[in-house]
Amino acid sequence: MRPTGFREHPALHSALSNVQIDQHHIRPSNIEISNILLKVFPLPGGPGVWDIPVPLDALVARFCFRSVRTVAEGGGKAGICGIATRNQTHASSIVLGGYGSIADTAMNTIYTKPGGSLYLSDKMFDSTGSDISLTDIWLTLTDPATRVLRTTWTNFSTGLRTLNIWAEIEIRG
Repeated sequence: MRPTGFREHPALHSALSNVQIDQHHIRPSNIEISNILLKVFPLPGGPGVWDIPVPLDALVARFCFRSVRTVAEGGGKAGICGIATRNQTHASSIVLGGYGSIADTAMNTIYTKPGGSLYLSDKMFDSTGSDISLTDIWLTLTDPATRVLRTTWTNFSTGLRTLNIWAEIEIRG
């Protein structure tokens, strides 16, 4: 049972009989996507912008972005997980495997826009895993019928770099 009508979504689980706790919530939309084509100019140029199409009614996006940087034995990769809303100032993320490498223990960091963070990740999203950082992420309308998850990227190197990322995004609306 996956009701879609407003009246069929009781506030309390106890209001439903013979229904498991997760059976009355609408399933999120899941998007798997990658980008190895976006060119990001070095500062003071940029930022690079990558718009990911999402359902129009999207309210919240939970995202996981994986880098090419190896940070653990067995090939474990660095990356970030976070949350974005329709408000550009509300994004937060946690970096897994920040500046570390196998020889230098991987580090974890939390970035949050409400807490004053200028960026949302370490520099890890180019082909070398060391120069491009996630600057911002939020859900926005590009026209009255199209919503995107807008991501902006900053290149901290001295030359042109290409974004290299794999993403899994869960959309709730």
